[in-house]
Amino acid sequence: MHTSIARSSLNIGQRGFSLVEVLVALLVLSIGLLGLAALQTTSLKYNTDSYTRTQATIIAYDILDRMRLNPTGVSAGDYDAATSADAASKVSAYNGCKSSASGCKCDASTADCNTNKLATFDLGKWYERLAATLPEASSNLATISRTSANKVTITIRWKERDLPTPNSHVWEVQL
Repeated sequence: MHTSIARSSLNIGQRGFSLVEVLVALLVLSIGLLGLAALQTTSLKYNTDSYTRTQATIIAYDILDRMRLNPTGVSAGDYDAATSADAASKVSAYNGCKSSASGCKCDASTADCNTNKLATFDLGKWYERLAATLPEASSNLATISRTSANKVTITIRWKERDLPTPNSHVWEVQL
C-alpha cells in the first residue's frame, strides 16, 4: 500500500504540457513551415526556368519545321541569319514587307508567294514569337546558320531571372 501512495502523489504534478514543451513544439513546427515555404519558392523558380527552356525548344523546332517545308529557300540561304546583324536585316525585311500594300503573308490565299517571301515571312513570324515568348529575347539574340548542306545550328539566348548574362541554348539538327 505504501508504494501506491507514492506513485499517485508523483502523478499529481503531471497533468498536462508545460509551457516550455509547447514553445519547443511551436518552434519545431514553425521551422518546418519555413522550410516548406522555401521549398515551394525554389520549386516555382525552377518550374518557370524549365518552362522557358521548353518554350525555347518548341520555338527552335518551329523554325526547323518551317525550313523543312521550304528546302529551296534553305538551299538559297534565305533562312541564314548567322549573326545578329543578319537577324536584324531579316526582321527589317519582314517589317518592311509586312507594312507594304502587297504584304508578305504567304498562305493559301496568296498567289505570288515565292520561296524568298516564304522564308522572310517564316523568319519574321519566328522572331515575333521568340520576342513574345522568351524573357528579354530578341532578334539579336537568336541566330540560324547552316553548318553543311543539310545541317542547321540554331542558337537562342534569353535572360533568366537570376543570371546576369543571357542564357544560351544551341540546337544542331539535321534537315
